[in-house]
Amino acid sequence: MNNIIDVENLTFSYNPQEDGALVLDGIDLQIEKNSFVAILGHNGSGKSTLAKNFNGILLPTGGKVYACGIDTCDSDKLLEIRRNMGMVFQNPDNQIIASVVDEDVAFALENLGVEHDEMVRRVDEALEIVGMTEYKHHAPHRLSGGQKQRVAIAGIIAMKPSCLIMDEPTAMLDPRGRKEIMSTIKRLKQEQGVTIVLITHYMDEAVQADRVVVMDDGKILLDGTPKYVFQNVGLLHSVALDVPQAAELMYKLREYDIKVPISVLHEAECVEVLSKLLEGKIDNHH
Repeated sequence: MNNIIDVENLTFSYNPQEDGALVLDGIDLQIEKNSFVAILGHNGSGKSTLAKNFNGILLPTGGKVYACGIDTCDSDKLLEIRRNMGMVFQNPDNQIIASVVDEDVAFALENLGVEHDEMVRRVDEALEIVGMTEYKHHAPHRLSGGQKQRVAIAGIIAMKPSCLIMDEPTAMLDPRGRKEIMSTIKRLKQEQGVTIVLITHYMDEAVQADRVVVMDDGKILLDGTPKYVFQNVGLLHSVALDVPQAAELMYKLREYDIKVPISVLHEAECVEVLSKLLEGKIDNHH
């Protein structure tokens, strides 16, 4: 089994008894192990609701969700699902419980009955992974937003999840904090083999993923590599989404019949294309 998450014809409504509107409408999605998938969509598109279906916080109104091969509707296996499918939310202050960093990271392990020496080892390892070892004995309320979010991530990864689902974890952070979280995500994937599902509205974060899934009105609109997804500039604009600045510039140039490549995402590529354009190496009509 190569997929960590399997979603089959998923529908979800918050009021199914009252024939409430479908927030998710016929979603089919597979997420491979050790991949980094970004999920995009404007507010109300269903992306957070989908994420909560991945680990059994919400259960399908129709269809099936399998996490690590387990049906999320199997209530006897819910603890196993939650241990494997760790979830980090937007506001780090809502996730931090204890008054000292290492105690907070240990909190879930204590509830799981992990033996003391193993718990200490896991807490130290988790803090090392997120680069927060030196803050082990600090009070969380004295940390920056990015540091708090890294403590929240450490608390999840101490449980050794197979998959980390992150619902806009950088939305309340400054650019430095966002950068810290993105480097932590990459490290978890590369060094620990953790699958990452990142819900974000920052295009520069989505560009760093292996795959981008775009949602609109409870359905999947686009699904593919960042290069593929961000070629669809007009479609993304039509559902109130931005695109990376480099892709936006190429789109504008093409509107003027200047024959630049359509799949430019990064600043360095953009500079290269513009240099060639200025040197006359790219044909254009003006």
